[in-house]
Amino acid sequence: MNTAIVTDSTCDLPHDLVKANMIHVVPNILIMNDQVVEDNENFSRQDFYRLLPGMSSFPTTSTASIGTYQELYKRLFSEGCDQILSIHCSQALSGIFNAATTAAASVSDQVLVIDSKQISLGLGFQVLEAVEALNEGLSMPAIVERLKSINSRLKLVAMLDTLEYVKRSGRVSWARASIGTLLNLKPFLEVVEGQVISLGEVRTRKRGITQLLEMMRNPHPLKRFAILHTDAEEDAQRLLTLFSPDLPTTPLIVNVTTIIGAHVGPNGLGFVALYQNESQQR
Repeated sequence: MNTAIVTDSTCDLPHDLVKANMIHVVPNILIMNDQVVEDNENFSRQDFYRLLPGMSSFPTTSTASIGTYQELYKRLFSEGCDQILSIHCSQALSGIFNAATTAAASVSDQVLVIDSKQISLGLGFQVLEAVEALNEGLSMPAIVERLKSINSRLKLVAMLDTLEYVKRSGRVSWARASIGTLLNLKPFLEVVEGQVISLGEVRTRKRGITQLLEMMRNPHPLKRFAILHTDAEEDAQRLLTLFSPDLPTTPLIVNVTTIIGAHVGPNGLGFVALYQNESQQR
C-alpha cells in the first residue's frame, strides 16, 4: 500500500531529512506583535530568539486549523496514497493531536493519528522510525507497535536559561509556584509520557552543561542522537564535540522551532537520545 507520513512543525526535523523521506510537515502558527505567521516562515529562528527578550508583548502559539489537516489528507488521497500515518506532538502539551484527529475522522478511516507523547526531535525521531519501518515493508499494525515501543527508549532533557518563558506560557503546572526561587537558576526539564517534569536546577550555566554531559554519557548503545538549542549554537557544538557519540546515524544539532522556543526562551540547551534497546534511557 502507498502510505503517506504526516507530522507537524514541532517535530524539528531538518529540511533535508523531510525532503529526502517525503514527510509532510504541517506548520503551526506563531502570533507575534499582532502578526500571524506560519512556523519557519518570514524570519529565521536566530532572528526570533534575538528579538524575543525585547518584545513588548509575549508571543503566542496556535495549532494549524482542522481545515488545514483536512485539506492535506484529502490532497494526499487524491494524489494516490492509500493510507496516512499522522504522528504528532504530545496531546498533553498541545491541541495539535486533537485537530488532526478531528480532521481525520471527517476525511477517511484510512488516516491513523498517533500521539507521540513527545516534542521536538522526540517526535521527529519517531517519524523517522516510521519511515524506516515503511521502507522495511512493515504493516501498519506493526509500525504502530514499533512506535509504541520507542517511548521507553527515548530521553529528552533540556536546560533552560530561565523559567520566565515557561511561567508566562502556563504550559506546566509547577512553573508558577516555582518562579520565585527559580528565575535566577537554570532549571532542568524532561518530557516523560507526554508531560514536562522538573529535574531540579543548577546555579550556573557552566555547571548545567557539565550536568547535561553527565546525563548524555549513558553506557547503552544509541540509535539516534541530537543536541537541541535555542540560539545557543556555540554551546551546542561544544557539547556534541565533548560527547562524540558512537551511533549508526548522523547526530544532529537543531535550533529548536519558534513554536517551542516561544515557551522556552533563548539560550536553552538539551539533547534527545533514542537508545537501541528498551528500558535503557535512564
